[in-house]
Amino acid sequence: MRQILLLIFFLVFNFVCGQSTFTLLISNPADERPGDIIELSDHSFILSSGLVNASTNQAAQRFYKINIVGTITHDSIFENPNGTGTLSALVYINDTNIFCIGEWVNLNEKCQIWVAGIDSGFNIHWNKKYQTDYNYSWNYTAFVNSQAKIIYGTSLFNSPPSGHYYLFLQEFSPTGDSIRSVMDSSVIAPLIFDMMEFPSNGMYRAAVSGYGQNSMGQLLMIDSSLTILNVDPIPNSVYWYNALKKINDSSYFLSGNKHINQSYDYAIMLLNENNQCKKISIISQNDTINYAGIVQSMDFLDPDRIFLGGTSNISLGGVFGQQNSWYALSNFDSALNLRWTKYYGGDAYYLLQSVVATQDGGAILVGTRYDYPTQSNQCDIYLVKVNENGVLTNNDHNQPPPVHDAIVFPNPGSNHLIIESGPQISGAEFRMTSIDGKQVIAKTLIERKTTLETQFLPPGSYVWQILFNNKVIESGKWIKE
Repeated sequence: MRQILLLIFFLVFNFVCGQSTFTLLISNPADERPGDIIELSDHSFILSSGLVNASTNQAAQRFYKINIVGTITHDSIFENPNGTGTLSALVYINDTNIFCIGEWVNLNEKCQIWVAGIDSGFNIHWNKKYQTDYNYSWNYTAFVNSQAKIIYGTSLFNSPPSGHYYLFLQEFSPTGDSIRSVMDSSVIAPLIFDMMEFPSNGMYRAAVSGYGQNSMGQLLMIDSSLTILNVDPIPNSVYWYNALKKINDSSYFLSGNKHINQSYDYAIMLLNENNQCKKISIISQNDTINYAGIVQSMDFLDPDRIFLGGTSNISLGGVFGQQNSWYALSNFDSALNLRWTKYYGGDAYYLLQSVVATQDGGAILVGTRYDYPTQSNQCDIYLVKVNENGVLTNNDHNQPPPVHDAIVFPNPGSNHLIIESGPQISGAEFRMTSIDGKQVIAKTLIERKTTLETQFLPPGSYVWQILFNNKVIESGKWIKE
């Protein structure tokens, strides 16, 4: 009896204190896009999402509460009956004070910055609006600084055809009172991707685009009054969809996209306080189309366990890609040595938006899933919660896309195929056979990306396997057109 009680205690302790993992597909009749996700003290999550009305192009805000095993326990919709109302940006202060920021746009009126304080039950305790002279906001970043004030950045713009938009920064009290705001109209068409604070000198660092003619991405130094003091190019042309995370007062990590020749890749860098690169690690190699997570591509709670996420085999046409793709998640140590890369999906078009490190040492990935053969311009939200090794361990949902150590694409293909794999299976063997069992390709996987020429193969179906330590770890069918 004592042994049974001990076993029950162990199982309960492991569930409560261990690393929970799950996948969750949120599918509704409306087109729905994720905003931010935050973790509460009990390891549950709050996710914001935007609901778009296809006939009016107006948007409303939905909040989901998701428990530790990936079940939606509560949801609520906030909307503007006279137009658009969104609260996409979430800043966690505590479980009873979640600071939300978005826009409130009445039909045929200018945009208002909308801020609200909600609790984990989605009760609004206060909400305030601040008028602007612009029609819309685009892109955003928000965080709580060392003085418990909320710093918000976005771009404000009017309707086309002018195409002019301007950087807007605002500081709020924890209850939404505006302390100061700054509009920089000196630069046309900037975008802000992320922002952080160096508390020792009261300065902010922001990753933007549009502030320099000689570089695609820039780093702004901003003082406590939200005045821009200096502009530096981002080293190594790691631009767009940048994420920033401070290690200490003398160094920080920056991630984002990197365009090399005709390929699209993403990278992470270690920078010092003068924005000089000390080390860089690029996820992929040439001839790939991979993008960093479009809202937050990098996060960590322990700087020796850095999570970096993106999309492999992305379509540059947006969320409605007509090809299979994968969420990709990599883990680095503090010296930017790559430990592993895992892939999730491959049965539809996946587009990663954010990766967030969780209190249990794992991470949660948030983005969209578009089943292009059956859906028409309407995507779903897809979440993957993994442990510290990128693994799903207790997933009870029906037919989840498996976790992969390697992926093979394009499929169908013609003159070549690409194998992307994590360093954890370096030395694995890729083998391809014809339908009648004849081996046509054999290759040892050493690099993270391997391109194989297939012009010599006749059209048809082929079976492939990847073997590591004498075990088949991946397999599938590849079609030559």
